[in-house]
Amino acid sequence: MTQQIRDSLLYEGKEYHLNNEILEYYFKEFPEHKPKDIGALSACWRGYVALFEIKNKELLIKNINCLSSAENEKYHDILTHFFPHKKYAWFSGLIRIDDFRGEYDDENNEHAIYELLEIREGNFINHWKLNFEEFNEFKKMLFIDFKTTTEYEKLFLTWKNNNPGITEIEINEYIFQYLINKVRTI
Repeated sequence: MTQQIRDSLLYEGKEYHLNNEILEYYFKEFPEHKPKDIGALSACWRGYVALFEIKNKELLIKNINCLSSAENEKYHDILTHFFPHKKYAWFSGLIRIDDFRGEYDDENNEHAIYELLEIREGNFINHWKLNFEEFNEFKKMLFIDFKTTTEYEKLFLTWKNNNPGITEIEINEYIFQYLINKVRTI
């Protein structure tokens, strides 16, 4: 599978490539606004690349570049109309920014310092810096809470229905592994 061109985030003077496509939360709510699948580039199936910035304690959309120049004009209008102050209030969750992420947000480095930005409805809440042990304890706490949500129930059922013979333990291990990209509230 081709590694996708990643969105970026500017934070405290540094650019981070994101492993989570956070603009998709908006497009899930408003699919009619999503760029058309022009099928021109296997490295960017979503049809756009977004640039975000945390400034004045807000998550902002600085730019959306589409693969098609006609779509770029449309997205300039969407940015102006739906995000007039460029604040991206559609996102709540965690964004991982540490240097130990690898291509797929690896979480098995015992010597890493894990850095997470907590965002709630487009507002910057906290910058978490956790060692390996603290990070795993944090995830365990998040997982306990996440298991009480309807999002967990939907995700669990999707895995169960699409993977005959998979056990509850295996499903929970998968969900736990990718929990940071699933949690919307802390």
